Amino acid sequence: MKQSGSARRQRGVALIVAVLVLALASLILLSLLDTGELAQARTRNQLRAEQSWQLQLGLEAWAAQILREDARLEPNVDSAQDLWAQPLPPLDVPGGRISGRLRELGGCFNVNGLLREGEPQTRELERFERLLRVLGVNPLVATQALDWIDADLQASPGGAEDGQHAGLSPPRRTANRPMAHVSELRLLPGLDADAWRRLQPHVCALPEPTPTNLNTASVELWMSLQEGISQRQAELLWRQGNARYRDLGEVSSELERLGLPPLEPAAAVSVSTGWFVLEADILLDDLPFAYSSLLRRAPEGVTAVARSRGRL
Repeated sequence: MKQSGSARRQRGVALIVAVLVLALASLILLSLLDTGELAQARTRNQLRAEQSWQLQLGLEAWAAQILREDARLEPNVDSAQDLWAQPLPPLDVPGGRISGRLRELGGCFNVNGLLREGEPQTRELERFERLLRVLGVNPLVATQALDWIDADLQASPGGAEDGQHAGLSPPRRTANRPMAHVSELRLLPGLDADAWRRLQPHVCALPEPTPTNLNTASVELWMSLQEGISQRQAELLWRQGNARYRDLGEVSSELERLGLPPLEPAAAVSVSTGWFVLEADILLDDLPFAYSSLLRRAPEGVTAVARSRGRL
C-alpha cells in the first residue's frame, strides 16, 4: 500500500526532529562533562593554592627560627657567611616539593632614607648622587626621588614634582609618601630602562629609614660611601663579597689603612640588618607556586611585614 506524500513528509520531519534532539542531548552531555571537569580542576587548583599558602607560612616559621638563632650566635653582625645565608635545600612533602632561601635587604641604598621625619637628609642625598655617578646614571635622579617622597609640591633644583610629572606619558602625580616598592624609581623622568637596569641591584625601598649593611654592600655602594674611594679601594673593602666587619670601628680602621677618612659619626651605615625577604618555591601536583615574605627582625622577635605571590 502506497503512502501519501503528506505521510512521507511527516515521517521526514519526525526523523529530522529526532536527529536534532539527539544532537542537542549530545551537546548538553558534553557541556555537563566539560563543566564538571572545569569545576574539578578549579577545586583542585584552589586546594593546592591553599596548601601552598600554608606551606609558605611553615617556611616563614623556619626562616624566623634561623634568624633568631643567627642573632643569638653573633648579634649585630650579618654577612654572606651567616646561618641565614644558607638556603633550605629541596624538601619532599606529600604531593610535591618545597625549597626556600633568605635574602637580606641591608646591603642596598634605601631610597626612603632620603627623608627622615619629614626632613631631607643631605648626607644621604649626596651619597645617592655619588652612587648614581659611579653607575653612569643621571645624578638628578636623587633629587627627583626626594621630590617623589616628600610632602611638598615645590620642586627642588633639578627635581620633579607634579608639574613635571603631569607632562609625561602617561601623566602622573608624585606619591608624596615613602616608596612602597623600589620600582617606583622607574617613574622618575631621569631614569630610563637602561639606567634602571644598572641601578636596580643597588637600591631598595624599606618601610623605614635603615642603614646600609657594609658587610653585604656592593663595590659600587662602597664607592658611594665618601668622595675619593677608588674602585680598587672599594674592592679591597668589599673583600670579594666576603666582608665580615664586626663593628663600624673596624670599618674605620680599614678605611684609614687605605689612606681614606674614617666614617662620619652620622653615616647611615651598619654591619648588620633587620630586614630580610623569604623567597619560597613550592611545587604541588606539578603546579608551581612562588611566594615572598618581607620579614623584620628586631630584639622582640621576627615579624612578617608583607606577603606576596611572586617575588618582592
